[in-house]
Amino acid sequence: MQAAFPGSIPAADYLDTVRSSLGAVGFDPETTLPLVSICRDELTTNFFARVQEQWGPAFTLAGLGGVPALGATGWGAAFAHIPYTSGRGSLLVFGLPHIGIEDDGTVGMTVREGQDSPTSTCGALTAIYDMSQRGTIPNEVDLDDFEATKLALRLVVDGHKPDSLVDLTVAALDATEVDLWAAIDAQEIWKDHNVAVCCGVQIHGHGGKDWVWPRSISLTDATGERRQIDAFTPTA
Repeated sequence: MQAAFPGSIPAADYLDTVRSSLGAVGFDPETTLPLVSICRDELTTNFFARVQEQWGPAFTLAGLGGVPALGATGWGAAFAHIPYTSGRGSLLVFGLPHIGIEDDGTVGMTVREGQDSPTSTCGALTAIYDMSQRGTIPNEVDLDDFEATKLALRLVVDGHKPDSLVDLTVAALDATEVDLWAAIDAQEIWKDHNVAVCCGVQIHGHGGKDWVWPRSISLTDATGERRQIDAFTPTA
């Protein structure tokens, strides 16, 4: 895990650090709406539950691979729910694709509860990675497999094969961060609300252990300019 994602920490520690770091700059659960862009895999539900324990009810942006899939209507609904009764509200957004790493070091696999053998994690990203290696990425979006084919076309451009599932997961993180900020900036949410976007990778280990590779926490205020909070040890 440390070779692939140096600086990873337990998920609970990650969320505690986010909570204290943002609390120091005025983010309060009473005036903050959390949005969570993670894969809809059941392995991610513990993270979602922890977010809600600390910040209150969360709006899910979930899509395969963690890339938001709610579209313009969904974004409009999410932004409409930000608290504002006491002045500027706050929007807290998490964007984290996920990957499994088993105890023997196998990357991209997790033994799930109730199963005896490991299965792919993230299943969608693994399928896209396998397609890229075989050269079978689709030429267009398949409406019967909309999210997966759209994501494959987004992440594997002009047939350029990712070197590893880790690289593809980071590409999904890049796409997630781009989409999160594009939606926020398109509606200039920062004019009326403080905004924090926290991006990284969830890592699932054996026996329900979860870590996070914390890549960034970015803030935007009424100026629309972004700045980083150095809450974690810098990671590559």
